[in-house]
Amino acid sequence: MHFKALLLSAPVVLANVYTIDVGESPLTFSPKTISAKVGDTVIFHLYSSHDVAQGSFDKPCQPLSGGFYSGPFSGTDNGNKKFVMNVTSTDPIYFYCAVQKHCPNGMVGGINIPSGDKSIEAYASAAKAATPSAPASLSGGKLETDQELAALTASASATASASRSASGSASTGAASGTPAASGSSKPSGSATAAASGTASAKASSTGAADALIASQGYGIVAAAFGVVAWFL
Repeated sequence: MHFKALLLSAPVVLANVYTIDVGESPLTFSPKTISAKVGDTVIFHLYSSHDVAQGSFDKPCQPLSGGFYSGPFSGTDNGNKKFVMNVTSTDPIYFYCAVQKHCPNGMVGGINIPSGDKSIEAYASAAKAATPSAPASLSGGKLETDQELAALTASASATASASRSASGSASTGAASGTPAASGSSKPSGSATAAASGTASAKASSTGAADALIASQGYGIVAAAFGVVAWFL
């Protein structure tokens, strides 16, 4: 009886990071809209007197229940802290500045916004007649300093490098298809090493991703590796 191991590796998926300036130019989000996938990270750089709150198309300038809010500018250490949130859905996300009349005056933006009847232009138009309101407190994200963001970036980069290395090793091992020595019930040394490296990479990648998600951090790097074994 011979034992064979098949190493399967999933592609390394790197999250994108987007920065949106909030009020650097008067009453604008820049860029106004972005397209993002699940796992991407958005950093809102708040400028003086501005904030950002998630709303809905049907109720412009009103906070969405369960949505994100940066809190007031006064909580950002004069703009030194950025508001960071992770994208958890590909559904359209509308947001606005909840300060005074900023939203009715056109300070709105969005993520994955469609064209047509629910475009960002249509949202801005509907907002003109709205009465703006702000959520009670920070939610759906976290305020981070540049130093904290740099640390999270370094962690994400290291995880990505380890994942790519492990993926390459696993692919090489799977392609070689080296069988175990006759009469042996164990995989060859190279297959064992590849499997061990894969397991280590999986644990490292999962731990790093969980830490970033828990902290509403700067990015997510996900890699999946599996070992399928069978007896012939």
